[in-house]
Amino acid sequence: MMMNYEERRRFPRVKANCAMSFKRVACGNQAHALCVDISASGLMFEADEAVEPGRALEIRTFPGDRITPPITALVEVTRCTEAGAGRYRIAGVIKGIKSQAPEPSAP
Repeated sequence: MMMNYEERRRFPRVKANCAMSFKRVACGNQAHALCVDISASGLMFEADEAVEPGRALEIRTFPGDRITPPITALVEVTRCTEAGAGRYRIAGVIKGIKSQAPEPSAP
């Protein structure tokens, strides 16, 4: 039996699977991650460390092609769950875009 799935998000998520970095706004510690998907209002990424919901992050994506520009944005973490193998899936709401200009290459 097929279930009908109705997308309830205002903005559809797009698979990204690209490198990214994030840093906690409060302390500036930077880490690297994999951006799983992104939309106009949020994103999900995988990282080696947990980030508590409510934390403010500055994120930067490093798309693997020249067509998609990198994005630097301020994000509020809404969810963090274990993904297995010492990884965490972190979801957040984009609070503001800082830049879509070309940035340095991925680490």
